[in-house]
Amino acid sequence: MQGSGIAGTAGTWVLVTFGAYLVVLVGIGLWSSRFMDDVGDYVIGGRQIGPVVTGFSERASEMSGWLTLGVPADAFSSGIIAFYNGLGMIPADLLAWAGIAKRLRKYTEIVRSVTLPTFFETRLGDETGYVKGISSVVLMLFEGGYVGAQIVAAGVLLQVLTGVDDSVGILVGGVIVVGYTMLGGYFAVAWTDYFQGAVILVAFIILPVIAFTNYGLPFEELARMGSGSLTSVTAGLTGWAAVFAIVSYAAIGLGVPGNPHIMVRFMGIDRVKNVRLAALVAQLFMFVAYVGAVLVGLYALVVFGQGANLGQNKVMPLLTLELVPGVLAGIILAAALAAMMSSADSQLLVATSAVVEDVYHGFFNQEATDEQLVRYSRIVTVLLGAASIGFAFLAKGTPVYTLVLDYAWGGLGASLGPTVIATLWWKRVTAEGAASSMLVGATTMITWTQLPTILDAVGLMPPESSGFLYGLVGVYGLFPAFILSSLTLVVVSLLTRPPSGVDDQFDVFDKPLSAVVGQRASGSRDYVTDGGRDAAPVAVTEADAIRAHVADADYWRDGGRDDE
Repeated sequence: MQGSGIAGTAGTWVLVTFGAYLVVLVGIGLWSSRFMDDVGDYVIGGRQIGPVVTGFSERASEMSGWLTLGVPADAFSSGIIAFYNGLGMIPADLLAWAGIAKRLRKYTEIVRSVTLPTFFETRLGDETGYVKGISSVVLMLFEGGYVGAQIVAAGVLLQVLTGVDDSVGILVGGVIVVGYTMLGGYFAVAWTDYFQGAVILVAFIILPVIAFTNYGLPFEELARMGSGSLTSVTAGLTGWAAVFAIVSYAAIGLGVPGNPHIMVRFMGIDRVKNVRLAALVAQLFMFVAYVGAVLVGLYALVVFGQGANLGQNKVMPLLTLELVPGVLAGIILAAALAAMMSSADSQLLVATSAVVEDVYHGFFNQEATDEQLVRYSRIVTVLLGAASIGFAFLAKGTPVYTLVLDYAWGGLGASLGPTVIATLWWKRVTAEGAASSMLVGATTMITWTQLPTILDAVGLMPPESSGFLYGLVGVYGLFPAFILSSLTLVVVSLLTRPPSGVDDQFDVFDKPLSAVVGQRASGSRDYVTDGGRDAAPVAVTEADAIRAHVADADYWRDGGRDDE
């Protein structure tokens, strides 16, 4: 079962550290299980997660193995152009915090929505169920694949490091992720992400610092070994090839607004006013992590030399083992596993919410109690987790980054991203426009990824000499898919009738949450509509809240207030 991994004798320390690390995760899950009272607690932590944990969790849930293994590998093969990995992500995440977080947090509390599909249905006044149904299916499909991809990455990394069979790594990693997510729901996911995010951050600070103390800055050495390409901002590419390479890097950021495991962080923060602090934490985390990850790849070039056959995904682990011995190496290498597991748990939870809250509660049993929903959520988490582990076994021969970027991150970004933005900022968007946009985005993303293969099979692939067409076909699929999805949303919305009461809903966005929801006395009923579960769901307005307060106080019954 166990051969010789690249960690060699350090493999024992890696396993011991990883084992201790997993014990901490399960402990967090057990501790968090005490706070599960209703499905809102399970899915978004009852909106009680503070700004620092939210900021760390938001970034850790997105980072995944793509940051810890993929970005260093990219820098090792292409040089400083790998800094462009943050070209789209950093501004896109900043814009999401600035333009989406507060509005989504306010609106979803007012209508008591804990998922994006229910938010879409309520905001768009969709009584047909199409928007919720399509968005739920899209979410389950791509988030489920996302979980499987992360589990594949965890298994592969464990196999590479220790020599243990990758099937064992997939099974162990999958069971642990499913276990603590099932036990503690969003509380467990947020706090484990916080812990895992701290491990990731420390790793990408320590490694470059240690490398710097040994080798100084890497750029002069890179300029000598790469004939200039390793220190070129286009990696030596020219013309359309350089343009499309930069466009592809930047397009990665388009996935931010459409990935529900990021959006639920906005929905789950404890107070609207804490969004700014959470955003600051997230941005600092991301900037340090991206710069550190690229520097790890560049220092690997200095240490091992250009052309060294390190193998995919091994750049960061090999540099760690080269620079850091013993227990410390085990702790740092746990960061790579942390990144994968922190993404997998978040995506698993979001997929669970789509099944239980959006599909089961929304369509089949609208009278389900909170106890039932929490119990069913845990059951579905286990079932989806088992399916994801099964998918991981089937897909373990496929490159992890193809699974993540092309079919998960890109699919969610193209399908849901334009609708998230439009529902919060454009009054004219309609349910028909949103549903069409989701279908076009998902279809385009899947098709575009296969486009070179399809065109080549029918003899229509542009030759390399046709720089523009050849580069366009090879550009990252999220770029064209997001554009087509957005155009579809706009055109179809303009051709269909918008929902009523949109002006009142947008008034809500511009007011403090306390002015709309009011102070709820203990034992009093909520002054909000039950988003997604009413026959005609509407967003509550300030006037609705005032009327509900007056009715609740029986002010008019005896001609005066009862408490006077």
